Amino acid sequence: MNDQLPTLDDFARHSPIPRKVLLYLHRQHLIQDPPCREDLLGLRLLEQVWGNKEILRPQLNRMSLQTRQSFLRTVSLNSKWERYAYSRFYNSKPGVRLAVRLVVDEIQTTFRFQLTKAQLRRVLTIRNRAQVARHRDLVKENQEPCGLLQTAN
Repeated sequence: MNDQLPTLDDFARHSPIPRKVLLYLHRQHLIQDPPCREDLLGLRLLEQVWGNKEILRPQLNRMSLQTRQSFLRTVSLNSKWERYAYSRFYNSKPGVRLAVRLVVDEIQTTFRFQLTKAQLRRVLTIRNRAQVARHRDLVKENQEPCGLLQTAN
């Protein structure tokens, strides 16, 4: 009988839990690589509740509305450099032009790697998403009624 435990990479191939999450749990010393039997029991439990809205709802509810909205806007940005680029474009001062080249240089300096052509295209996509989101937020702010108090009947 083969009693060898799977590595985290092996486990991730057959699990709904992303490899990135498993590696995070390992870095936090919550599980071992390869996972021991106790780790596997915990991971099997986590698999059963992974993505369950009833589990996610109270976790998200602990965040402020602004934090939740910010989180949801950037949830599809998988890497730190992508989230950095998004926040730079989204939080840039109104009326001040923020050059893509400047943000690319900041990313390459901060994260210490050269962006590939595909990643440069990704920066442009991120810039566009941030500009659209910012524009929508500004329009929403301007459309909200000032007086929210009800009138007496």
